[in-house]
Amino acid sequence: MAEQNVITSMLEDLSAEQSIQTALCIGQDLTQYDNNQAIQWQYFNATDFLNLPFTQRFDLAFVLLNTDEMASIILQHKSQLLVKLRDLMAKKIVVVCQRQDEQLLRSLGFTQLIDKTTHDSDFALWQFNILTYKHVPDWFNSKFWANPENWNKFRW
Repeated sequence: MAEQNVITSMLEDLSAEQSIQTALCIGQDLTQYDNNQAIQWQYFNATDFLNLPFTQRFDLAFVLLNTDEMASIILQHKSQLLVKLRDLMAKKIVVVCQRQDEQLLRSLGFTQLIDKTTHDSDFALWQFNILTYKHVPDWFNSKFWANPENWNKFRW
């Protein structure tokens, strides 16, 4: 399981990137790792979370897929849980999982934070941030769409 200092330093880094006031955790209760108690945590187990109605959007969701509770959940329920978090419940998601879940997370648009080849343990760290999910390409602006200066010069 993740060490307390790793989780604490990760929370500090995430708070430095953007303000985190509300957070939820699934798989393990992480309220004891928040030293300054600045974040309002809510803990859910996986089955309760899947039945939870949408009432608010959290700033951060922390999911531990490599716990004993989550090991008993089938792949379809993991996928439903992550999609619900991504689309409705959280602005930023951090997932700690085993290497076997790599294909699922990559297919859902998550990006890898820790390269799995740099350590010997069977875990990987993934994130989804709605603010940085899709970069706007250069061609997607008004400069390339309507060029009135070229209307009589080129045949389109």
